[in-house]
Amino acid sequence: MRVIVREPSEAFRNALSSHLERDRIDPARAIAQHRAFVAALSAAGLELVPLPPEPTLPDAPFVSDTLIALPAAAEPDGPTRLLVVGRPGAASRRGEVASVVARAQELVPDATVVEIEELGTLEGGDVIAYGDRLAIGVSGRTNVCGAGQLALAAGSLGYRVFLCPVTDRLHLATAVTPLGPGRLVGTAAGFASLDAAPGSAPAGEVERLVVRDEEARAANVLALGGRVFVAAGYPQTAAMLRAAGETVVELELDEFARADGGPTCLVAIVP
Repeated sequence: MRVIVREPSEAFRNALSSHLERDRIDPARAIAQHRAFVAALSAAGLELVPLPPEPTLPDAPFVSDTLIALPAAAEPDGPTRLLVVGRPGAASRRGEVASVVARAQELVPDATVVEIEELGTLEGGDVIAYGDRLAIGVSGRTNVCGAGQLALAAGSLGYRVFLCPVTDRLHLATAVTPLGPGRLVGTAAGFASLDAAPGSAPAGEVERLVVRDEEARAANVLALGGRVFVAAGYPQTAAMLRAAGETVVELELDEFARADGGPTCLVAIVP
């Protein structure tokens, strides 16, 4: 499993954010936290593909928003068949895309490449894949046009695609993320987004681990390499995940939380 990452630069202090402490973002501390995060991924046996920092692009560490890489739905552990080039809803972020996509194309030169075309917008934080299901959040950053373009491309690989409304947060994955093909973790609001698209997470097929509202930021987890990477400081969620049999790795990521980010935001996964 290849994982594209990008270390923050000094520009990270100006990352887009609605967080109450956005003015306290410390780039030096964010760099240290990012390095610890990358080391933990490496320890899990993942192949890291680092990109150089971008000194003029504050949000560049959030590489997940630039690219969606998908295997065929019938081969979830197979190679990447499709690269969908994102078109961030925040125009200031569109300069981040080209370098991530170029590196991904080097990794999987045989994959089909689809670009989200104007007037569509699509950010990877609004996309979660689990089994043969693909849920796309329609949010302030991903519009119906962009979601529809991804749905058409993913449908050609056999995915069942669901468009889910996101009205109270940045992205779909802010509040619900996959732990496996039949298990999700999320807040009540995150699951409400899925429930607005019937069939996206039916009882009996998809297990739900529900995060309490007071630990809502812990719903953004990254399940890779047989481990679940979770932002530190959310003991109830970490305990719930361990009780469910998950191997949990807690990491200090509060500088990224100040920029409205979590573990999934910091990786672009290329099977």
